[in-house]
Amino acid sequence: MNRSIMYQGSRTQLINQLVYFDEEKFNFLNQYFPEHNLKRSTVEQVLAVYATTLEKIVADLTEENLNSVALIGSQLELRYLDDDSPESYTIVFPHLADPNNNKISFLSPLGFQLLMAKSQETYRLDVPSGEIRLRVEGIKFVNSGDVN
Repeated sequence: MNRSIMYQGSRTQLINQLVYFDEEKFNFLNQYFPEHNLKRSTVEQVLAVYATTLEKIVADLTEENLNSVALIGSQLELRYLDDDSPESYTIVFPHLADPNNNKISFLSPLGFQLLMAKSQETYRLDVPSGEIRLRVEGIKFVNSGDVN
């Protein structure tokens, strides 16, 4: 199957995210971070790096590149190192978050720290209950990155 046909849906999702963050970034930031403080600045910086990451992936869209880093719309297979338990999460936009179905906002404590994580890497994450250690065992872009 032609690569461009096979990845057209994924390419469209990623381009839609790029356009959204280009055109709506300040509205988005104002909605979730109305005060101009350190948290807002941090999110703004991460979104800039995220946009650069998306641009690189779109420029060379292969299955390997698409699934090499955690994006909005990626499903992550995780392993918690403290008890060796597996977990799966899909990173989504805040309005699509559904923790009961393992869909977490990229603005949540876990989602924000896992955004742009790489497969087969180990991370120490700060969460409301303390610190957790986990390994990203797999990433698959599942087209759950709708911006609307």
